[in-house]
Amino acid sequence: MMQKNPVKKFAVSLSVLSVLAVGSLLAQMVQSNRNYERSLAHIRFLGRQLNDMHGQLLQLNEEQLANQKKYERLDLLEYKAATFQKKFPDFARIIEAVYKKSRRYGFNPNLVLSVIQVESAFNPLAVSSAGAYGLMQVLYTVWKDELRIDKSRIFDIEYNIDLGLQILRQYHDISGGNIRRALFLYNNGYKYNNSGYLTKVNASIYNQDADRVNLVNVGR
Repeated sequence: MMQKNPVKKFAVSLSVLSVLAVGSLLAQMVQSNRNYERSLAHIRFLGRQLNDMHGQLLQLNEEQLANQKKYERLDLLEYKAATFQKKFPDFARIIEAVYKKSRRYGFNPNLVLSVIQVESAFNPLAVSSAGAYGLMQVLYTVWKDELRIDKSRIFDIEYNIDLGLQILRQYHDISGGNIRRALFLYNNGYKYNNSGYLTKVNASIYNQDADRVNLVNVGR
């Protein structure tokens, strides 16, 4: 019987060990590559998260600055309103009443201020030769029964503006929403033809707002 060559046996064993070593090394390299790819993906994910957070922080900072400017402007407006009210208490009261009641009756406050300017020049005690009273020049003899006017209050700022807007609202409804026709009737009734009234209302400084979207410009 022939004995196996020990050198050959050693060579075979060495080859097997080399293959196993290479296989193990390759497996480790594959695993390392997978770990690297997972780590890289995780890093990229964290990067995106950090970018998103940075963007959100910038947006929050911009919003905070915008809000700060709004608060500063609000403080300024409140200060100006308080100062204005001290110097012109009656006019401030007129503006407040016009704003609230215009919204109630569905009119733009700038339009109502324009009507008051033309009708009475903001004189709450104005009386015309035709028997019209107050800021909105309410004709007492015409409307006393229909509106149940309390004549003792007819010069009151809020009450007079409310009466005038009730009348304008009626004319507006009768006119089918045509504000030009409503204003014409408010000034003329059904007896006269004073076409210049609309021109005066339209020319009022209170009806010259740059934003025409919400304004009722009666001359165009």
